[in-house]
Order: sequence, then structure tokens, then C-alpha cells
Amino acid sequence: MKTIPLKTHHPAFLAAAVGCAALLASGCARFQTKRIEQRHWSLNESIRQTGNEQLLLNIVRMRYDERPFFLEVSSISASFSTSGSLGATGQIPDGGPNVLGLSGSISHTETPTVTWSLPDSREYFGRLMAPMGADQLTVLAQSGWDPERVLRAGVKKMNRLRNLECQVGQGFYEPDSYADFIEVMRLMHELNRAGLIDFAYGVKSSLAGAKFPLDQLDTTAIPDGLAYGLQYMTRDDPNTIEPLRLSKPLFLRFSVASDNDDRAKRLRSLLGLNPANYSFGIVDTANSSVEQLRSESGKVTQAFDPEAEYAEITLNNRSVMEMLYFASRYVQAPAADLERRLLNPDSSRPEAEWFKVLTSLTEPDNSWLKVKYRGHWFYIAADDVNTRATFTLLDALFASVVGTVPGAKPLLTLPVN
Repeated sequence: MKTIPLKTHHPAFLAAAVGCAALLASGCARFQTKRIEQRHWSLNESIRQTGNEQLLLNIVRMRYDERPFFLEVSSISASFSTSGSLGATGQIPDGGPNVLGLSGSISHTETPTVTWSLPDSREYFGRLMAPMGADQLTVLAQSGWDPERVLRAGVKKMNRLRNLECQVGQGFYEPDSYADFIEVMRLMHELNRAGLIDFAYGVKSSLAGAKFPLDQLDTTAIPDGLAYGLQYMTRDDPNTIEPLRLSKPLFLRFSVASDNDDRAKRLRSLLGLNPANYSFGIVDTANSSVEQLRSESGKVTQAFDPEAEYAEITLNNRSVMEMLYFASRYVQAPAADLERRLLNPDSSRPEAEWFKVLTSLTEPDNSWLKVKYRGHWFYIAADDVNTRATFTLLDALFASVVGTVPGAKPLLTLPVN
């Protein structure tokens, strides 16, 4: 038997080669498309997991009273290349038919990379340190999150009621009104489930400047003010213009049926609400028109006026930094580090089911999320649904309030496995 090269002009060879080339080309296209789709999802999961690990690592750092440090993903890129080869041989066996042999192969390469950036420290820490706005909390409460979990995580004070407090170097402090604060959370949950109260967005106006006579109004200011949320209206006096700033806060609304419910009466009493009103806007102190007027007139704030009846629910909120520091107190401290006084024991910490980070000397096999720090593994147990939900809430608040800081400087570009 002899093996000889085929003449490329042979009709049979040409037909076979064209068919094989077409098959190879279509195979390359399908292979590359499928590979890109698969790699897209794996990159997505890698970035998500890395972001979660970074947040958990910083919560653990804060347990040791260390400053958190965050990097941002500024770009993700990947290049894909696919190549193919085609070969053919012919055989003329003694006493048998000629044999045509074809061979082909496909090779694939990819180079995915992620660029991490260092955000501008002044802008970044400004967002971390500033108190969260009421709208940033309430939008999560209206997006499927349990309002109790959102408010317990983000609010320091609601009207006159104070939430649990925690300060660096001093640990936890439980104010006298903390039990009432928790009771308010429970009552809101029960009454909302019973349909006696609800939460809905509405329009609220607050005085944005001094009143002035109607005949001094420049009508060109009316359309100009709309872009800034300002409207010029007459209310009590038809000859007096009031510049009003419009906002759309979340409202706590009582039903008429709630008038005869003891739980609703208790909720009104705890929050010091005006019994004549049924709807109360949820605003932070900076956006409270009542607090603004009291401040300008020299009156004491409603929070320190036991006779004042609230026409709104005024929140004093934590910053993202405070919220993360608060969560860090629920990181289990390694016994060896406690003995070496590397961190405070936080013996005053109240027990809570809402958040718990465990520690282990060996890598845990039942973790939902884990990081290694100072020779120990810190992790959230896979079956701890409450902690997982709270961590996801912390991540959502961080993304909503801090977000991506513009002008971040590229720091490191790494390949992704």
C-alpha cells in the first residue's frame, strides 16, 4: 500500500475539502459563541463573589477597629480567539479502492482581565461618613425588604425613640427608649400585615424661603423653579406667595379602622403622633419642615419637647460607616486574639439573630461566604438565612449610598481564572 499526496484539483478532493472547511468554520463560530456566553456568566459570578468577600473582609477589619479599605472594579475585558486547521491524505491500497482521509482541529484561547481602581479618598469617605437619607432607606423597604430589618440597620433615632448605639472604643450602649423602638418595629410589622396601616409614596411640601406679596412675583421664576423642585403657591392668604419645595417621601398611613385597634393606638403613642392626622411622611431631620421652622424661630426640637405632637416621622440615620461598624460587633472574636488584647470583647453586646459572623482556625466547609484574616477564617454559615439576608441588605445599602465614585485611578490589572 502506498500513501501519496492528492492533487488539489481533483474534483473529489475539492468537494470534500470545501465541505470540511465549511463544517469547520461553522463549528468554530458555534464554539466561540457558546464559549463567550459561558465565560460571561463565570465572570459575572467571579466579580459578585469578589465584591462580597471584600465587604465581609472590611467588616472583619472593623471588628479589630481598623479602617476599611475598598477597591472598585473599573473595567472588565476579555479577548477570545479561535483557529482551525484542515488536513487531507490519500491512500491507494494494492487491490483495493482508493481511500481519502481528512483531518481537522479547533483551538481556542482567551485572556480575561479585571482592572481594579482606587477611588478618590475624599469623595469616597465623604459618602461613607455622611448620614444616609431617609429616601435611601425607605426605597429598600418598598423594594421587598423587611422594613423592620432596614430601619434597625440604618436608623439611630425615630422621633424621640433611640435605637441601639455603638461607638468605637466604647462598645454598645442601650438607651432607655430602645425597648420602645423595638416595639415600634414589631407593631409596624403586625399592623401592616393586618391591613390597618400601609406604606406608600406621596407628595410633601416644605417652605423653601420667605413668603412675599403676590404682586412681587416674577412669573418667569415659576417655570425656572420647577427644574429644582420649587413651586410658588398661595395657600392661607391669596395675596401672599409661599415658595415651596416638593418631595416624594414614603408615608406611614393609618386606616380609619385602626382607630379602634389598641396596637395602632400604642404605635401612635410611642411615636408621639398627632392623633388628628392619618398620614405621616417619613423624612430625615435635614428635610423636616417642622424642624426647620423650630430651628429658625429658636424653639426646642420636637425630640426634646414632650408636649409636641409629630405631624411626620423624623429619622436621624446612621452613616454607612456606622452601619458597618455596628455589624462588625457581631463578628465572633477568636479566643487567641482576645487573650492577646488585639480586639475588645464587647461584653455589652446584645444577642441578636439578625447578623452573625463565625470564626474558625480551619477552612469551614459549610460556609456561604468566607475570608481569611490574621490566621483565622471568618465566615457566614450556609444555613444562617437571617445573616445572609442582612449581609445582602448591607451590600445593597453600600451600593446605593456609596456606589461607584467617579475619577477613580486604575491601580491593578489582574487576569481572571
